[in-house]
Amino acid sequence: MALAIVTAGAAFVRLVALSRPVEFVFDEIFYARNACRYVIGTAECGIEGLVSRAHPPLGNWMIGAGIKVFGYEAFGWRVAAALAGALTVALLYLLVRRLLRGAVTGPAATAGAFVAAALLAGDFLHLVHSRLAMLDAFVTLFVVAAVLFAVLDRDRERRPVWDRSPPGWLRGLALGRPWQLLAGASIGAAVAVKWSGAYIALAVIPLILAWELAARRRDARQPEAPPRPWGAVLRRTVLEELPRSLVLLGLVPVLVYLAAYLGRLPGDALGLPWQEGTFWRNIWEHQFAMLRFHASLEGSHPYESPPWSWPLLKRPVAYFFIDEGGAYREILAMGNPLVWSGGLIALVGSGIAWARSGWELRRPEPVLIGAVLATWLPWLILSSSRSQVFLWYALPTIPFLCAALGILAARIWPSRVGRVAVAALAAAALALFAFFFPLLTALPMEPDDWRSRMWLTDCQRPGAPTLVLPDDGIRIGPAPTGWCWI
Repeated sequence: MALAIVTAGAAFVRLVALSRPVEFVFDEIFYARNACRYVIGTAECGIEGLVSRAHPPLGNWMIGAGIKVFGYEAFGWRVAAALAGALTVALLYLLVRRLLRGAVTGPAATAGAFVAAALLAGDFLHLVHSRLAMLDAFVTLFVVAAVLFAVLDRDRERRPVWDRSPPGWLRGLALGRPWQLLAGASIGAAVAVKWSGAYIALAVIPLILAWELAARRRDARQPEAPPRPWGAVLRRTVLEELPRSLVLLGLVPVLVYLAAYLGRLPGDALGLPWQEGTFWRNIWEHQFAMLRFHASLEGSHPYESPPWSWPLLKRPVAYFFIDEGGAYREILAMGNPLVWSGGLIALVGSGIAWARSGWELRRPEPVLIGAVLATWLPWLILSSSRSQVFLWYALPTIPFLCAALGILAARIWPSRVGRVAVAALAAAALALFAFFFPLLTALPMEPDDWRSRMWLTDCQRPGAPTLVLPDDGIRIGPAPTGWCWI
């Protein structure tokens, strides 16, 4: 029941008035038009060729599915992202319930999972991206799915070698590990939307390896026996698991990635990859085109922000702004300051609790910490050589900050003080959501109401005009040196 309620609520706030505004918003001008060309054609879409080749095709295909069903209008090109956002909320609920299994039970586990999912359902940035035809909501969906399937693979039934029954044909196709197969497919799908989706593999693959080693170190037939030596366990695990993992976590993601190109690139599928005009050569050339695009990004952007500042909301991004004769409408890509900062604090607390537990691998903390580091740390590294990085790149990290708060809520829930604290968090998050909702969904606001939501206005820019009102049309120029929400 809790899962149905939180998923329905997430779907409602994402689907209601989804056609507002009716025109393209921010990068929809690339992805919606590309998607239209994918599924309808050039005449109806008003373009002669793709307007952007900066990313792989899967996200455009998913946006195109909505256009195919509902037509080439605002609802049609946004509905797929809305459904992906609601599904991500449901998957996060299932992930937190699974992580809490064995740690807390009953109402506490339900409360923790509900809090995590509800915080994501009402997160400002996730809501905005679930209501626009951009790619990051799809990346986030597959990132959460990959982590969930990895955890389900960890919790699979383990039988002694002498007691294994022959697998069914479906299990046989999955090499005996259907959840690991789905984790690999989810990683491939995330990369097939945006290359940054590959970052989650930095958490999923080491976690699967660590769980496998820890499980094999204990004798399933003699739980009281002393642990086996690490060297022997490592050798046996490599011999037995490496071939399967190379297929499920290596080959499967590649096949899913390549499948996204079906129907998009011409050429003979039976040709050799280095032959001109073959399907495989065209895929190869597109990879180099994307690499050149991302490697050649230079200069500054007025809405860029360093990755260290993302949880602190130093520089949100104005996706849409219009002054309708004294009434302002805006779509501001920002996070809920309470949830983002609170989630980061909860994550640090999780790390301390994990250390005190003796680094037990089956606790929730390694999953949350690994996922956050995998989706955020690469941007901290890349930003040293690339200036144009933006707040919305943090979107795949946010579900795991919500999960950290949900797990904390579950652990304090049994006490009366804990329940009061959880209720206070929920009330504060809901109040902030209601207060900022017009700023996230282009509802009309009086100028004074709009200014009451601009909490940070240190918007002076070196060598450029200070921003007084948002300008969603500027693409070049320095970002403010201070903390600016305009």
